[in-house]
Amino acid sequence: MAKFIFIIVTFVCWSTLSKANVHFAIENYMDDQSLQSLCNDDVSLNFSNAVISEINQNFISSSVITCLNLMDNSIGKIEKGAFKKLPNLTQLFLSNNKLDRQRNLILNFGSHDKLQVLFINNASSCYSSKYIQIFDEYPNLEILSLSENCAVDLEFIQETPVSISHFPYATPMTLQSWMPFPKLKILDLSGNSITRTNFVQLLSNNLYFLDLHDNLLSSLNLNEKGNKLFALNLDKNKFNIIRRYNQYNVLSLIGLQNLHYLSISRNKINVIESDAFQDNNELLFLNLSSNYIKYLHPETFANLPNLKTLDLSINQFENIPQMLNETDISTLYINNNNIKKIMSYIFVHMPKLMKLLMGKNQIDEVYVNAFVHLTVLEELDLSRNVLSSLPKGWAEPLVSLKYLDLSDNKFTSLESLSLMNTWPSIDVLYLMKNPLEYLNVKYFENLPQNLVIDLINNSNFTKWIQDTSPPMENYYY
Repeated sequence: MAKFIFIIVTFVCWSTLSKANVHFAIENYMDDQSLQSLCNDDVSLNFSNAVISEINQNFISSSVITCLNLMDNSIGKIEKGAFKKLPNLTQLFLSNNKLDRQRNLILNFGSHDKLQVLFINNASSCYSSKYIQIFDEYPNLEILSLSENCAVDLEFIQETPVSISHFPYATPMTLQSWMPFPKLKILDLSGNSITRTNFVQLLSNNLYFLDLHDNLLSSLNLNEKGNKLFALNLDKNKFNIIRRYNQYNVLSLIGLQNLHYLSISRNKINVIESDAFQDNNELLFLNLSSNYIKYLHPETFANLPNLKTLDLSINQFENIPQMLNETDISTLYINNNNIKKIMSYIFVHMPKLMKLLMGKNQIDEVYVNAFVHLTVLEELDLSRNVLSSLPKGWAEPLVSLKYLDLSDNKFTSLESLSLMNTWPSIDVLYLMKNPLEYLNVKYFENLPQNLVIDLINNSNFTKWIQDTSPPMENYYY
């Protein structure tokens, strides 16, 4: 997975990502190490692993330094104004330190007019979960990463630092009238303990990427703050319901009209209303895996004409969700569910499918017209099911099929696969972990020269009936 760095690199990486048929792990979009490489082109100072414990006021004075690396130290205090005499500082790395969050010193060093990149990941001791207080404005900050600091929220302190107890009395109007990060495009708050959403009011309307994975959120509504949002990671939170209109304990995606990548894996979602994605017609990638979803209304994805990858794996579906309209979905993950049968014409509204993963279900029957119209499908995974036979002609529509995985099922012979007319298009056939009792070599007479049949680990393979002797390079076992 390419790292999500910034500006030029940002768009290159997202372009690469959009072409990849892999699970979307946007928690890896950037890290301290990859972003430090930006310093190599600038005038930089590297004080990482320097056993520094405190940064005093006017720490360094220089008009040429643009990048400062203070990672992996034991810094417990940074005085206000510490970087004041670095007027051209654009990148600052403070991750992996020991800032005193009890006294709210994480962002206490003051504003900086030129600062564009600020990393303060895992920079404070987590004796308890607290707010991260913001005292100053960062007028040109575009990347901010505050992951793994045990924060429950961000809070705005307008003047001299005050106790947390004063914050609840700030009015919504006060919060909206002051924006500490007016140009912020990328915000990483992952790996915290965020339960509240006051931080939304502090976000820039230019926000492009928001990473909130591995928190404790059960409600969220970005609304006007998400007009330009391109990617949103909400993995590993506490969401139960996705609904268009905001309510308590609801994830609302209203207003996210530019959203292309959305991941909500490893939550507790059991309800997705039919209009949940009504505002998100630019979505290319949607990950709903590892939830508790049993049913989706046919209209759920009706307003997602550009959707290419849909991940519904590790849920509780007993039937393959139906689509109301034809879609552009090219990759569908629906493995690790409770599906028992693949009915006829179930994929009729997904004619552009190229990759279909249905492994580890309870499938015991495939209807003869199940894969009608899937003429561009190249990869089909039916492994780890309970299939013992397939109907004659079931694979005839699959004229582009290259990889077929039937491993770990109940097949006892090759004849039960009903693949005689499909051999020319398949490159690789996986049959390991099936109780194959015999192989009739006549079945291989018309095999293409490049076909590979994987029979490894067929512990019950007991008999080989050899009526002819096809070239051994056509298969291995």
